[in-house]
Amino acid sequence: MSRAVEFVRNGLRFARQAIQPGTAGDRAGARLHIKRRLALEFLSRFQSEMTFRRNGFVWTGPVGCTITRAIYLDGRHQDTYIDSLSAWILPGRPYVVNVGANIGDTALPLSRTGRKVLAIEPSPETFARLQNNVRQNAMESKVICCQVAISSTEGTAEMVIAEQPGNSEILGEGGSVGFDGIDRRRQVISVPTRPLVDVMASFGIAPDQVGLVWSDTQGFESHVIESGAEVWASGTPLWVEVWPPGLACHGGTDKFVRVCQEHFRRFVPADRFRETPEPIASFGAFVAGMEQGGLISDVLLIPG
Repeated sequence: MSRAVEFVRNGLRFARQAIQPGTAGDRAGARLHIKRRLALEFLSRFQSEMTFRRNGFVWTGPVGCTITRAIYLDGRHQDTYIDSLSAWILPGRPYVVNVGANIGDTALPLSRTGRKVLAIEPSPETFARLQNNVRQNAMESKVICCQVAISSTEGTAEMVIAEQPGNSEILGEGGSVGFDGIDRRRQVISVPTRPLVDVMASFGIAPDQVGLVWSDTQGFESHVIESGAEVWASGTPLWVEVWPPGLACHGGTDKFVRVCQEHFRRFVPADRFRETPEPIASFGAFVAGMEQGGLISDVLLIPG
């Protein structure tokens, strides 16, 4: 056996071992993390996709994708906020909606809140992975998948498919993109667009049946909010990403603030969950501070 073949076989054996969940303990956890990093770097040289088990789910995703890597290394991605958000999900409402669901990194964990999840993802390639992750976890009865971009109008939009799938975004005004110069465009495709309330209605979901909407649409948030006026009017809170470079491509931060102030009354930044919600009147100053500091954050927007 040549050294090259032996290296490959040993590397694959090590990668399979590293995929297994670790035990408790900081030192053991640190060693496991290092092993996973080494395995990940090895796998990235030979595979474009990987399947593994983390946090009670089986995941399949692109090896080079930051979302896949985060789940593989740490067991979680943005769903770290779900525990804090659980207290804000309106009781007695059987659904939560995940706009910009990607491969299901948030949608699948959201199902553990006891609600049925409507997972919405426009990118065909990513949507196929979302469906696969739902299917291989036998969660078809808990997660509804819908391939569409949420917008204030029904029609089509041009979507930039980035080298990093998590950075794909709707093409902005004048062809602008938030990740300009940061991520390489693989292609530009046309995707269908529909208002949020219309998509929900197509699945028989009324606004007052939704306990929470989780949105991550790379700056397209103003359109998402405008398309769900009836949802917010019913009292449903919105967990939304605030990313000024992306917002600048779709009407700007001033429009985003104005739309938020029209539909919501309070907000809670991601790093202040234990504090009293702030009045929406101060939201403009919050967003301006993020814009000036080149920051990105998630916030909970509360209608009442």
